[in-house]
Amino acid sequence: MNLSVVIPSYRSERWVARAIRSAIAGGVAERNVIVVEDGVLDGTGKVVQATGARLFSLQQNGGAPHARNLGLAQVDTDYVMFLDADDYVENGLLAGLVETLERERADVAIGPWVYDGDGRERGMLRQPPALENGERIFHWVMHAFFPPCCIAWRTAAIRSIGAWDERLRKDQDGELMIRALIRGLKVAISDRGNGVYWQHNSPHRVTKAQIKDVMYAADVVFEQIEAWVRARLASGAGSDERLALGRFCCKTAWVAYAYGDSASGDKWSAKARAFGFHNRGYNARSALLASFLGIRISSRIKARTSSVYRRIAQR
Repeated sequence: MNLSVVIPSYRSERWVARAIRSAIAGGVAERNVIVVEDGVLDGTGKVVQATGARLFSLQQNGGAPHARNLGLAQVDTDYVMFLDADDYVENGLLAGLVETLERERADVAIGPWVYDGDGRERGMLRQPPALENGERIFHWVMHAFFPPCCIAWRTAAIRSIGAWDERLRKDQDGELMIRALIRGLKVAISDRGNGVYWQHNSPHRVTKAQIKDVMYAADVVFEQIEAWVRARLASGAGSDERLALGRFCCKTAWVAYAYGDSASGDKWSAKARAFGFHNRGYNARSALLASFLGIRISSRIKARTSSVYRRIAQR
């Protein structure tokens, strides 16, 4: 298979063999599975060597985006997937993604995925919808993301947009996808197989982050979408996108309030109003709650009950 799989690994000796073997079982050559051990050396090296995958061990921790970029530099296949060490692929996902990339001459292919993990019931299969890039931007930030374990890239395409942003500790995959969509990369959809997005409570998970990291990532994403929306408005289009951006700002304000960051919440609420979104909630439920309880109390109630906030936390 003309595909490499890059796996950033941080204290992941418990899971990394499963990730590697799933890629090999899916048709990837052993030498094209590239594991980058990110600065904390445990038993991962021995586990990786036993599988036949390639191992690069860093003496200092540089973060998952840095590890992914170093792995990408070693890739010499036309296509690449970035698979977190605790996730895995199954049921022909990789073959489906490569076939889709080649058939559609696409830059990115997205396939189905499921939640699973320690002490939880396996989730439903999530199939990505077929959308235009502009539609997908707001579908992604407001409704549904798709994790790296179900996405493959044309290697030259991801390199052309600058690969992973090494400044980010949160929403790294989301920022990358938004940047790809804004830059006009062609996205295609596969319905074959699935990735498994594994959830566990290890304090060393790559996705653990503080509210400051959540807000910083939101700022980076906002700046890119804002520039795109303003360019659309200048061309005489973009009124719907302007309102959608305001709605995204409103949702981000709710996230900030839910984490207890009132200053950021106020900032994002002001941004929402500046883009024409004056509703106090970003959907029907949040609007109803806010009308009775106000945003600050409502956001904390919603954070305890809403799948939107759970998905944000899991990212």
